[in-house]
Amino acid sequence: MWKRKDRGFSGTVEGVELQVLIEMACIGGQSSTITASRGNQRGYLYIVRGRPWRASAAGVTGQQALNELLSWTGGRLDWRPGIPPNLTQNLSGSHHALLLEAMRVLDERSNRPEGAGNDEKGKVEFSRGSAAAVLELIYTRRRQERWVTRTRRILISLAAVIVISSTGFFVFRADVGHRWINGLLVSINGFNPPPVPKSYGAPARIDAGEFFYQDGERRTLPSYDIDRVEVTIGQYAEFLRAVGLSTEYDHPSQALNKGHSNPKWAELYQAAVAGLEFDGTRLSVNDPAVYLDWFDAWAYARWKRRRLPSEEEWEKAARGTDGRRFPWGSEERTGAANIYEGDAAKKWFEPTAYHLDRSVYGVYDMAGNVSEWTETIDARSGLPVVRGGNFGNPSAEITRRVVNQPFTTQSDRIGFRTARSLQ
Repeated sequence: MWKRKDRGFSGTVEGVELQVLIEMACIGGQSSTITASRGNQRGYLYIVRGRPWRASAAGVTGQQALNELLSWTGGRLDWRPGIPPNLTQNLSGSHHALLLEAMRVLDERSNRPEGAGNDEKGKVEFSRGSAAAVLELIYTRRRQERWVTRTRRILISLAAVIVISSTGFFVFRADVGHRWINGLLVSINGFNPPPVPKSYGAPARIDAGEFFYQDGERRTLPSYDIDRVEVTIGQYAEFLRAVGLSTEYDHPSQALNKGHSNPKWAELYQAAVAGLEFDGTRLSVNDPAVYLDWFDAWAYARWKRRRLPSEEEWEKAARGTDGRRFPWGSEERTGAANIYEGDAAKKWFEPTAYHLDRSVYGVYDMAGNVSEWTETIDARSGLPVVRGGNFGNPSAEITRRVVNQPFTTQSDRIGFRTARSLQ
């Protein structure tokens, strides 16, 4: 029989603290839902393939919600395999890092008078069936890890024998040997060729005519088209491979020998190709290209036989012709765009992930995700105009404009898209 404790949760878990249950579910490597109830309060933690994915409790979300859940000392606790469909992520990082942060916050709270937050006590009850299910996940995950480790060792040993026995051949035929070794290492280490960037369709056509600019000024533009999504990591990498060291597409004012890559971009690209985390966010080559300055964006657009949009073109593509403040209308909506809403760890998302952040022309992510370079140079500051919201800014209004960023700024919050005149 499981021993009961003086305080804890009742429900489908018995003899297991919430923190321990979270670690068990994460080690199991599967997707599961943990529900905690205390009085009329309810909190949820969703785990996706062994990674804390989303938390909500007591009117807060993300890390704050996880902190709140771990501060509860009584109530009812339930664990179930599986999660609801179409959940958006608001937790980022390993479960170890998230739990350590929660413990740090709880330690700070511990300075309060004893018992200040312990308003409910209960009995801990965890059915043997539920405990066994979690433990079976852990056992299965460990068997898989042992199998992968043994297989990798066998393949590495076999590769070493083949490489040593074939050294003489490679000395005489270095070109053949180089390709063969690369292919073998790719197979052994589990790497794949760089993934092909997704296609998001042809640029959106914007017909000629009037529109409302900023606070109601009416302006007229000729027809043009504009990219439906921000230029992605994969698309920019294609540009770098194509131009190499050529200066053919450089802006006349660009510094000599500047180039169009930099260490931060290279690190971002390597993480995206491998599907790894960068600054706490798991990347793909379809995330927006960032850490690129205005000259980089200008050169890419020219290579594509296009250009950066003017800020007027950018605004009309985002607002339409009826002067709306957001792509979806005139009212703010929580969760409609990838902007800052309390979770500092949330960064880039792939294009079209936020379905409401879509203009009447079918152009995505102009309210959030990353802000964008435009071709317009501000008359007062002499600096390029940056338009749109981003994951670190709390405003989704598409009238937002920034005019204090130097041409050489390399920011994780600034990307770009391209345009083309049709007349």
